[in-house]
Amino acid sequence: MSFSPEYFMTTEPLAHNQQKMESYFGDFFGLMRKALVAGGSELGLGMTLFSLAVSIRATRIIEIGRFKGFSTLCLASALRFIDIGWQEPQQHKQRPDINYNEFEAPKKRQLLSIDPFPTKEAEELILEANLENYVEFINTRSDEVTIDGLVDLIFIDGDHSYEGCKADVFNYVPWYLRPGGYFILHDYYGWYDAAGNNNSPVKQVIDELIAEELFEHILIDTGYQSFTVFRNPNP
Repeated sequence: MSFSPEYFMTTEPLAHNQQKMESYFGDFFGLMRKALVAGGSELGLGMTLFSLAVSIRATRIIEIGRFKGFSTLCLASALRFIDIGWQEPQQHKQRPDINYNEFEAPKKRQLLSIDPFPTKEAEELILEANLENYVEFINTRSDEVTIDGLVDLIFIDGDHSYEGCKADVFNYVPWYLRPGGYFILHDYYGWYDAAGNNNSPVKQVIDELIAEELFEHILIDTGYQSFTVFRNPNP
């Protein structure tokens, strides 16, 4: 199995990102900013991963494609923040379909991070952030992995070929994503030809999924690679 092109990309000096983050935003945002590299995800993707995982009080997450750990940092940090917790006013707890005692109860939270090409940068980043208790590194191909039980969120950013991306969707979403759960495909834009046409293989997979009308969806256009968020219907 050959390495993906991002492994051979070089990152120019990003001095601003290495500056200490002002205390209002704290260490987490500072680590996110420092972790931006060529071939990795953009800041907006990381913000959304963190926000979505926190918003749904995710318990279990699958990440396909880790590279140097940016998305791993964001998803694992969300699990840590949920464990720290917060209180919602009683007036917010209106829905008869939600058992709020169960919904807000402490749980074991875990990120299953799948990538056949582990990097020391990813491991060091997770150690620096003290998130190792939340992350299980699964250093093998996604098509060789089986998972027990369902998950709340799947982030797919591994094999960017059309065949590889589509296989990750159909090998994981129907089998492991809970009803009402979310999955995200990164790199809607890219692979431009000389005429400026977007030839992203991931876009092709996304467009086919949208045409099938199986999932609710929204494109988040960050101005960079961008991504689409899908929601599994909840009967």
